[in-house]
Amino acid sequence: MAQELSQERRSELAHANQLQVEIMKGLQSGEPVERLLLKALECIALKDNDTVSYPEAKKTLLAVYGDALGETIPLEIELEEYEERLQRLKKAYEEGKETEPRDTQERVKNAILTHENRIAFLKEKLGKE
Repeated sequence: MAQELSQERRSELAHANQLQVEIMKGLQSGEPVERLLLKALECIALKDNDTVSYPEAKKTLLAVYGDALGETIPLEIELEEYEERLQRLKKAYEEGKETEPRDTQERVKNAILTHENRIAFLKEKLGKE
């Protein structure tokens, strides 16, 4: 008896299949191996319904190959993620000026400053400052 998959699970599997296509295209186009590795790990985790392995592997890759070894691609990946989050934080801060409690706004403001500092650090490590 076949069990029907939830919409969320079908979406995860579709994303895994899309990642598989992206990996093959990336191999052919010379995409950096670190980015392909992360896509492959995410694909495997999605197919296995594993919610722990991919985030842990990504965090480890960024820490070891980026922070510790200073490899360019992991540092660029982290920089991209921090810049995206910073934009979302700034938007949330602006939208919450009139509606959010002051202490919440202070926490968002502190998160913005932390992100700006990390971005400056990453850019310095990458020689982009």
